[in-house]
Amino acid sequence: MMDCLSDPISFKNLADGVVTAETSGKADFAELARFGVSAFKTRQQRVINAITVADVTAAEIEFSAVVNKDLPNGWRAGQEIAFSGKSLFVLEAGRIVSIVDES
Repeated sequence: MMDCLSDPISFKNLADGVVTAETSGKADFAELARFGVSAFKTRQQRVINAITVADVTAAEIEFSAVVNKDLPNGWRAGQEIAFSGKSLFVLEAGRIVSIVDES
């Protein structure tokens, strides 16, 4: 996954319009991705729909998971979660330079 990213890479996660996570740079993004792996026992993301115009791709996503450990946002170990959202990817020179996830 990291090979597809530019450095710098900008990432932002929004939940109900509030920024819940934000990184700048490949190292910060990699750290956040590692945290995501440890946070869930299982997780699945399914692309429902996607459209690409020039160097921008918007994807509608369904996400489900089982929480692995108690998390700062109030999710508890063993809790099953499911929600839908969208992701926006911006590319330059064949690499992703920006990701915005919204749920």
